[in-house]
Amino acid sequence: MSLNGKQPKRSSRPHPELTVAASASEREAAYYAALELVAQIDEALTRGTRHYRNKAGELLTTLDQVVHAILNNDLLLPETTAEAELLWTAPQELAA
Repeated sequence: MSLNGKQPKRSSRPHPELTVAASASEREAAYYAALELVAQIDEALTRGTRHYRNKAGELLTTLDQVVHAILNNDLLLPETTAEAELLWTAPQELAA
């Protein structure tokens, strides 16, 4: 409490010394999750255990095509939630 009996206003300014470490660790976790996802996609393509298609229905046969489809939000996703849970791993699970 201050001298006049009121709570001092707290600054809403972020403290860079505190947020840089959290931000860097989040970026690092996202980076490693992306690497794991790319490795899983590459393995599925190599083994032929999973097929990927774009929204136009074209079969994507290379890792480059699949990654571009993901980045352009053009990857055809499984239709049911149960299929999605089996086929897609959440980024948080990959980062853990």
